[in-house]
Amino acid sequence: MKATYNDFLKEHVNCSGLASNEDAKKVFDFLNTDETIIKMIESSEQGKPALAGCVNELEALYDAMNAPKIKFTEDFTRQAVGRMIKTILDPFGYRVTKKKDISREKKAKYFKAASCYEKLGEATMRVVKRIEMIAEN
Repeated sequence: MKATYNDFLKEHVNCSGLASNEDAKKVFDFLNTDETIIKMIESSEQGKPALAGCVNELEALYDAMNAPKIKFTEDFTRQAVGRMIKTILDPFGYRVTKKKDISREKKAKYFKAASCYEKLGEATMRVVKRIEMIAEN
């Protein structure tokens, strides 16, 4: 089963202040979509930080928020986003291995560095890609 926002809060007790923060939950929900998870895993498989796969879309989501109740300009919030990613990628067997710069390549506005992941642990979820024939009319 995919990770939930409650899993994130339980795993990272220092983020418990975000429990009722709707904007933080929106960020988690964005990161936890199948499309975003696939982008983060593909980025990880290329030796890049997981966040590099979706940082531009994430920052656009944040910039579109009306008076956000979280601040991507604060270290705590950026670290919380990293912890969300850690929780989300855990069921897929991905573990943090190192940090790398992302700001130059992706021209990230708020995030300068992020964690790289490798598939090192037991997985309870997996990404399945396949090619299928489209029915002819």
